[in-house]
Amino acid sequence: MSLRLATQGDLQVNAYSTIIEGKKKRPPTEYVAALGADLLDGSPLFTHLIQRDGTEQYWVFMTKNGIRVFDLTGVEKTVNAPEGYDYLSHSNGLKTAPFRATTVADYTFIVNQTKTVSLASTTTPAFKSDAILNIQAGNYGRTYVIKIDGVVKAQYRTPDGDSAAQSPAVDCTFIAQRLLNGKTIALETTVNDQANGNWTWKSTDKNLVDEGITGANGWFVKSIGSTIYIQKTDGTTFRAELDDGFNGNASKVIQNETQDFPSLPRQCVHNAAVEITGAAGNEFDNYYVRYDAKNDDHPHGIWKEVPEPGIKTTFNDTTMPHVLVREADGTFTFKPATWDLRKAGDDKTCPQPSFVGSKLNDVFFFKNRVGFLSKESVIMSRAGSYFDFWRATATALLDDDPIDVAGVGAEVSILHYAEAQFDRLVIFSDRRQFILMGNELLTPKTVSIRPSTAFPSAPQVAPVSSGQSLFFAMDRGLFTMIREYTMEPETGRADADDTTSHVPQYIPGSPTLMAAAPQEDMLAVYSPQDPAALYVYKYYWAQDQKLQSSWSRWEFPGVETILNFKFIDSKLLLVLNRNGSVFFETMDIQPGAVDPGGEFVINLDRRILVSSTAGRIYDPFNDKTVVPVSFDPSEEDYVCVTGATGGTALPHGIMVQILEKGVDTVTLAGDVTQEKLYFGTPYVMRYRFSDIFIRQPSQNGGSSAVTQGRLQLIKLILQYSKSTFIQVEVTPLGRATRTYVHNGRLMGDPENRAGIATLNDGNFAVPILAQNNRVKIEIVNDSYLPSSVISAEWVGEYVSRTRRV
Repeated sequence: MSLRLATQGDLQVNAYSTIIEGKKKRPPTEYVAALGADLLDGSPLFTHLIQRDGTEQYWVFMTKNGIRVFDLTGVEKTVNAPEGYDYLSHSNGLKTAPFRATTVADYTFIVNQTKTVSLASTTTPAFKSDAILNIQAGNYGRTYVIKIDGVVKAQYRTPDGDSAAQSPAVDCTFIAQRLLNGKTIALETTVNDQANGNWTWKSTDKNLVDEGITGANGWFVKSIGSTIYIQKTDGTTFRAELDDGFNGNASKVIQNETQDFPSLPRQCVHNAAVEITGAAGNEFDNYYVRYDAKNDDHPHGIWKEVPEPGIKTTFNDTTMPHVLVREADGTFTFKPATWDLRKAGDDKTCPQPSFVGSKLNDVFFFKNRVGFLSKESVIMSRAGSYFDFWRATATALLDDDPIDVAGVGAEVSILHYAEAQFDRLVIFSDRRQFILMGNELLTPKTVSIRPSTAFPSAPQVAPVSSGQSLFFAMDRGLFTMIREYTMEPETGRADADDTTSHVPQYIPGSPTLMAAAPQEDMLAVYSPQDPAALYVYKYYWAQDQKLQSSWSRWEFPGVETILNFKFIDSKLLLVLNRNGSVFFETMDIQPGAVDPGGEFVINLDRRILVSSTAGRIYDPFNDKTVVPVSFDPSEEDYVCVTGATGGTALPHGIMVQILEKGVDTVTLAGDVTQEKLYFGTPYVMRYRFSDIFIRQPSQNGGSSAVTQGRLQLIKLILQYSKSTFIQVEVTPLGRATRTYVHNGRLMGDPENRAGIATLNDGNFAVPILAQNNRVKIEIVNDSYLPSSVISAEWVGEYVSRTRRV
C-alpha cells in the first residue's frame, strides 16, 4: 500500500485528463497513409518534421542509406542526391540514428554526430619571394640606389635642379622606370651648364635590367607608376634595399610585411600580398591585404583585406552538415552546403570555428543565426548569413560577426541540446544548464553564457519547449524523471520542478522522444522500453499555480514501435511501425471535438472514413451489403460504426455487424448503401482508483489520510457528463470481479430513444461493499462510445480503533 493524494489514481491507461470535461477516453487515431515496409531497412531510423508554413509540412525519414520525404497526406516527394548519401554513413551497432536536424525556411540543416569537421586542403596563395619598392618622393641632387642581397643593382643620380626644365627627372614614376630599365628623357641645359645642349646622364647610373634582374635569370620585375615590383621566381629568399639619399623618407621597401596601411603604395601588381603588423608586441592586431587590380595589365586597383597567405580557407564540405533543400518545383535535394570561405586574418586574429577538429552534437536556429553545439562550445553563424562562420575583418569585431563561446564551469560540460526560451537560449549538458544571452541585439560583443541550474539531463532525448516552460528528462535508474524548467524573464532566475514526483516509478527506462502541445498544455514522452505506448502529461497553470499535473499511459494496440510523433497545433502526428510496415496516423486532441454531423467522436483507433457509396452492392435476400474499401480489412480486428449522413436510416454512432472480410471489400449486415462508415480497431480505457481513505486537515494546510480504524465502502457515486457508456469493475481481495455497466440512458428521459446513441449527464452509483484497502475499483471503457467522469464520491462506514480523551 502506498499513500497518494486525494485526487491521485493508481492506474490511468488511454484516459485523457481535462479541467472542463473531466477524465475521458483518449481521442482515437485517424489512418492517413501506409508508407511501406522499405522505410525500415534495418539501420536506425531518424525522422524529422519540416513545418515550412501553416499549410505545408513534411515528414523526413533518414537512415545511413538515404532520405525519403512524405507530405502529411502520405504522398512521397522526389529526393535528389547528386553527390550521394555518404555523409549519412555511420558504424553499425548504434541503437539510435546519430542525426540532428533543424529547418530554416526551405533549408533543413542535417548533422551527423559521428563526423569530425575538418578543413579542406585549399589555401590562399602563399607569400611570394618578392619586394615592393615605392618611390614616394623625387628630390634633386640625390642618388637612388637599389641593392639586392647587399649588391648595388640599380643607381640613379637626379639632376641638381638648377632649372625647372629638370623637373621631369625627379618625377616618382620616372625614377622608378630609370632604376628599372635606364629610361632617359631629353632635358634642357641648366643655368650653370649653358655650353652643353642637354643634360648628360651620369655614367655611374645603373638599372636592374642591365644588371641581370630579368626573367631570363629567374626574376620578374615590373614598374607600375612609382612602384617597382621584384620577384624571385624560384621562391628563394632575397633581401632588397632602397636608398633615397633622404634618410629613407623618400622611398619605402616592403618585403611581405609593413607596420601600417598608409605605407602601402598606391599602385602595385595584381595579387601582391602584404602583412600589416600593427603595433609592436601586439600579435592580435595583424592583418593581411592583397592588391586587386583585376589582372596584371590593369593600371589601377585597391588593397583588400584577405586571409593570411598560405592559410586554409575552406571547410571540408564532406564533413560539414549537409542540407535538404525544398526546391521550387516541390522536389527535394540533399547535398553538401556551400559554406562561406575564410575572409581575413590568421589563426590568432580570426581563428577557425572551434568545431573544426571536433564532432557536432546539435544544430539549432536562434535570433536569425544557425548554431551548432560542439564539445563545450556554442558556435553561431553570421546574423542573417547561415553558411558563414568566419569573421569579416581582423581589424574590428562587427555586430553581425559569428559567435563562438564556451560554457563556463568547474567541470567539463559537453553540450548536447539548445532550446530558445524568451529571448535567451537554454543549453543542456549532462549535468548542468546554461543560458546564452545578449542585449537587445545578440552580437559577439554582448553575448554571454553563464550557468543557470545544475540538474542532470538525459543526453539521448532532446528537451522540448512549451509556452514558458522547457521539459527535459533525467535518468533515474530503471525509471525517468521529467523536469519542467521555468525562468523569470525579468531576473533570469530559473528552476526545474519534478513533474513526476508523485509517480517516480512511472516512465520506464530512458526516453528517446518528447513532444509538447502548448495549446493543450500537454507533453508526450516515448521510451523504447515500452515501444507501443506514450506517456502523456496533462497540466494546467492558473497564473503561478499549477492546478493539474496528470500523467497517463496511452497504448496503441497492434503497434510494434512508435517511430516518432509531433504536435501541430492541437493535432498529434504519429509515425507507427505496425507489423513491420510504417504508417502515418493523426489524433485530434482539441477539447470538445466531435465527428462531422455527430454529437461525439467515435473512439476507434486507425479510423478510416469510407464516405464514397460507389460500388456498394446490397443483397436484399440475405440483407447484407458488400462495401469496397481502400485498405485490407483482414489485417486488423476492425469494427464498423456509422457516421452521420443526415436523414438516412442509421444515425451517427451505430455499430454495423461485419459478416465477411475480403482483401479490398467488407460485407456488412443490412442495407448501408448510403451510409458513411467508420472502420477502426477498439482500444480500452482504464482508470483505477487509489485506496480510499478518510482524510483530515493537516498542519501545513493540506490533508492527511487516516489509516487507523476500519473503513467499509458501501458505494461509489460517479458524476458523468456527455457519456454513453461507463463500466466499473469492482474486485475485492480474493474474490471475483463484479462488473457494473451504465449506458447513459435514463428511464423516462425524452432523449432516450431506441436505436440512437445519445449523450447524457448524470450520476452512476456503484455498489462496493468491501474494505477500503482490500478492493480494486476501475473505470473501464472498451467501447467506441464516449465516457467522461467529472468527479467521484464515496459512501462508507468508519469505525475508529481509538478514541481521544
